[in-house]
Amino acid sequence: MISYDLSKRGDLPRYQYLYTRIREDITNGRLRPDERMPSKRRFAEVLNVSVNTVMTAYDLLVAEGFLYTIEKKGYFVSRLHYVVPKADKKPMAPPDPPEDSHWFMDFRASHAPLQLFPASLWAKCMREAIGVSDSTLMSTVSWRGMRVLREAIAAELADHRGMTRVCPEQIVVGAGTEYLYSRLMQILGTNLTIASADTGASKFAQIAQNHGHHWRYFPIDEKNLRVDSIIQAPVDVVQLSPANLFPYGTTMPIDRRIAFFEWANAKKGRWIIEDDYDAEFCFVPAGHRSMFSEDAQDKVIYLNTFSKTMVPSLRISYMVLPPALLARYEETVSFYACSVSSFEQYALALFINRGYYERHLFRLLKHYRRLRAAILDEIRHSAVLSDIAEVADFGVGTHFLMTVRTDLSEREILSRATAKSLRFHFFHPLNQRPPAGCVQIIINFASIDAANVHAVFERLAAIF
Repeated sequence: MISYDLSKRGDLPRYQYLYTRIREDITNGRLRPDERMPSKRRFAEVLNVSVNTVMTAYDLLVAEGFLYTIEKKGYFVSRLHYVVPKADKKPMAPPDPPEDSHWFMDFRASHAPLQLFPASLWAKCMREAIGVSDSTLMSTVSWRGMRVLREAIAAELADHRGMTRVCPEQIVVGAGTEYLYSRLMQILGTNLTIASADTGASKFAQIAQNHGHHWRYFPIDEKNLRVDSIIQAPVDVVQLSPANLFPYGTTMPIDRRIAFFEWANAKKGRWIIEDDYDAEFCFVPAGHRSMFSEDAQDKVIYLNTFSKTMVPSLRISYMVLPPALLARYEETVSFYACSVSSFEQYALALFINRGYYERHLFRLLKHYRRLRAAILDEIRHSAVLSDIAEVADFGVGTHFLMTVRTDLSEREILSRATAKSLRFHFFHPLNQRPPAGCVQIIINFASIDAANVHAVFERLAAIF
């Protein structure tokens, strides 16, 4: 009779250890097909355990098809076509790279310090979502996303972005802007030319090109993307960031917005994609409303995300479609299921509807305003940076562009930065170069600890 030493089970319950060992013996061929297993009572005596322990292990094995029963005869080993995994099988992909937590300051990080996030309130909303007693959160979610979240987003857009004409049916929720952008590229048409501001290579360009579209970068001026260059080109779609042109942090004035509306309205099939990323953080008294709210001809597609205002791991973004594109989306790609968990959607709706999100935004804005002032003051009073660095005047967002006069190459700067445990991106528009004898660095200040501002920029100054 087979037997097992249950003293080797460690922290496993007896029934689970017994189940595991029997399963291993079946898959390894030690127990042969149709072989009769010991009776529950006899096996319990041999193992010195209760009959219930043996019965629980047997029932699990029957449920999974490793054993079968014959009435009044007992338990038997099933005939399985089971391939035992090789113990020495090597992984097909290399291991994940180590986390980049060793940097003293990573200017590429695009999230607020996590201690500013009201984690206890978010956890409260998540617990309530998990505890919903009916089947609402267990059922299939609409391709648009849960209505309760879309209603909360529509109210938020009306209150803070002037988008009073948005109804929940126009909103599509997705797991990240990249996902929604891919769906958008599918419904806009085929072989389109999409224009964007030349602020460096864009991940959206890769998505568009993967869907067979052409992406072109056009020059900018102090008012954002130049509309005169668009008019002269065969362009079908324009992607704009009117509230916050990265990385300049500037806002498109009303005359330039009107010019783009005139361009879009001049020909059927033209569209404007409004990327409103990071526009919640405006440091100037008078900010413009979204272009979507000013659109009289339903030409604007609006995109935004909660990843920057909440936490990076919360991959919830949304787009607002004009009626014609909404109908096209439903006809062509609505078979894609909503890619965001219903529990996270419900929790976020609670977070917004109870005012937690609005209060969190106000606290973040207050924090960023003070942090921005402290950083600019630090640069002005730095013995090194005050003489060689110039910061573009920015009124929106959590990035700024620093132009540094230096004879050092970018390679030398990066080497020195690594030695100081600093990491950042250089600004590389595709069709223009920085002024002679200068480099341009993108500084994302969102994750700088206010207490470390002096230490951070002291290290940055030491590079030069």
